[in-house]
Amino acid sequence: MLIVRYEVSDGRSGEDVVLVDQKWSFGRVGGDESPTVETDDRRVSRGALVIRDSGPGPVVFRGQRGEQARVGLVSDDGSTEWLAEGKAGNLTATARRVTFDLQDENVLSLEVEFADRGSVVERQQAAQPHLTLVPDPDDTTEQP
Repeated sequence: MLIVRYEVSDGRSGEDVVLVDQKWSFGRVGGDESPTVETDDRRVSRGALVIRDSGPGPVVFRGQRGEQARVGLVSDDGSTEWLAEGKAGNLTATARRVTFDLQDENVLSLEVEFADRGSVVERQQAAQPHLTLVPDPDDTTEQP
């Protein structure tokens, strides 16, 4: 489960709960599905931003087209990973915020709350505790 807290540049804000098989989206109305948060800003694509729950953390997909748009995953230290058009990135325990900018204007800011689930290997080991990692024969470090 995800909790998405958002603020749109037109002053709207809110909080949505997103279950595992659902998605949260931002964009213009007019596609096959209505977005969770709609805008009538003609510069914004229909599926401009989509967040889904998966694996070790939520996935953010940038559907917004055009070079003037920027979608970034913002870390706690303030650094930002900018997503290219049509690309996705994972939110992490230290990068839970998303910014959506058009030209130099922030159109949407959001923060996603989710439980830290560990890495894929950690989750597999927790699900199957009888399995252990096989040591790498090339690893020369001493084992306790």
